[in-house]
Amino acid sequence: MEVLTLPSMPAAGSAIQGPAKWRDKATEIARTAFSLACQPAGALVSLWRHVLSTRVFAVQKMALQKRFLKVVVLLLAVALAGVYCRTSLPLWTMRAKGLIEELTCESAAEPKVQRDLHALLAEQNQKMQLLLEEVAQLRAEISSAKKRSQEGQEVNQAASESSRALEVYVAMSDWALKSSGATIDMQRTSETYNCKENWGCRVLWFFRPANPPDTILQPGLSPGDCWPLQGPQGQVVIRLPARVRLAAVTMQHIYKDVSPSGTVTSAPRDVAVFGLDADGEEETLLGTFTYNVAKEAIQTFPLKDAPLPRAFSYIKLLVKSNWGNPAYTCIYRVRVHGEMANEKASAATRDEKEGQT
Repeated sequence: MEVLTLPSMPAAGSAIQGPAKWRDKATEIARTAFSLACQPAGALVSLWRHVLSTRVFAVQKMALQKRFLKVVVLLLAVALAGVYCRTSLPLWTMRAKGLIEELTCESAAEPKVQRDLHALLAEQNQKMQLLLEEVAQLRAEISSAKKRSQEGQEVNQAASESSRALEVYVAMSDWALKSSGATIDMQRTSETYNCKENWGCRVLWFFRPANPPDTILQPGLSPGDCWPLQGPQGQVVIRLPARVRLAAVTMQHIYKDVSPSGTVTSAPRDVAVFGLDADGEEETLLGTFTYNVAKEAIQTFPLKDAPLPRAFSYIKLLVKSNWGNPAYTCIYRVRVHGEMANEKASAATRDEKEGQT
């Protein structure tokens, strides 16, 4: 700081000077005083400028540090991003490729799924149409069955009456029973099965020969206790013990479960029944029937117009086919049902025929 020096007072001898000189001195003193008065203010201004410049420099330094810090943070973020991209970017790239492939596969499989759905819907519609057609057919069948049921009441009534009549005839004596006098007409009966071509069968029949035809006239239903006729077709003629007005015929076989061979292919199937008297008399067809091996072992078949108004002494059973055995047909038991004719009426009928001849 500057040191102010006051001017020395003038000497007494020079006190009396001119006014101009005093005016100059006063001016100089005023200037000195003014300068002295302004020096603190200048010092304050300079101090304020120094403080302000220091503060501005500090602010600029802090701003520079912030910028530097931002640059460092930015560089650090860029470095971290580079490291992340280098390590994780391939993994994400693979995942993205996998997702793209999955989307591609799904987009490629979507038409196939749609086609499958369309095919399934078409199939379901077709099934629905078939079900509707079956329902309509069932309705038509039910309505026709109702009509047939209404129309067949009279037929059922007649059938029940025939069944009751048949039960009466079946309950009567068996006219094809050997113990009652029935016999086999061997001349008009087919041959018994002869197994010449089968050595095993020949050896077996050497110890136990085949049963004769009159086996069918005797009670018994043991497996193998039958008469085997040659081939799938044949006939047997039974001489009845009396003249009988025939009503029904019963045929008997064994069940498949007790058959020695495990089958019943040798059982008769389609059979025709004829009535006759003498050797040269014309045969009269009395009826045809089918023996069903899936039903009961003993099956009774009514004849036409039973009981017949005409009596017969002989009955003929013509086996047209069996259930598949080409070598032989087994008949276990035959029963003939009916009522014995009046002897006087039979004699009158014979005399009438003799008179006509």
